[in-house]
This record gives sequence, C-alpha cells and structure tokens, in this order.
Amino acid sequence: MLIVSVSCEEEKIVPPKNLILEDKMVEVITEIELTQALIKLKLSNQDTINKQQLFKQVYADFNISEEQFNNSLAYYAQVPRDLMLIYEDVITKLSEKQGTGK
Repeated sequence: MLIVSVSCEEEKIVPPKNLILEDKMVEVITEIELTQALIKLKLSNQDTINKQQLFKQVYADFNISEEQFNNSLAYYAQVPRDLMLIYEDVITKLSEKQGTGK
C-alpha cells in the first residue's frame, strides 16, 4: 500500500528584490493606463506616435525600469487580493482625473 501525503500549505511567494510598493504601483499603473488611452486616441486620429518612448517616459518619471515594473506586476498577479486592491485604487484615481479634467 502506497500512501501519498500532500501538503495543504501554500507556497510562499517571494517578492522581487526591487518590488515597487503598492502605493507607487497605483501611481505607475494609473499613468500607464492614461498613456495607453493617449496612444489609442492618437492612433484613431492617424497621428504618428512612438509608443515605446511614451512608456519609457512613464518609467523614467517614476525612476523605475520596465523590468522592475513587470517583475512587480508579476508578483502582485500571484497575490490576487493585493492586485485587486491596487486596481481599485487605480480606478478611483482615473475617475478623479476624469472628474477634474486633468
């Protein structure tokens, strides 16, 4: 008879060394969403736009790298509750910006 033991213990998710903290992730994602909206608007108007440069500028404005952002986003994606809270704050910020026209 073979008995298999399975652990119910969750695997520990290790954050990356350069994890962007939640408050800053909210700010970065908000700006990325606004940048994506700008790109869609410009493309619909047939304007030329350098998408990569716009995203690089967002990363530079927050003094982070694209890799750091992607690693942090991948980490938060493994913790759905935290990611949901981040996106709730992003939606709030975007709504506030829409209301003020900024």
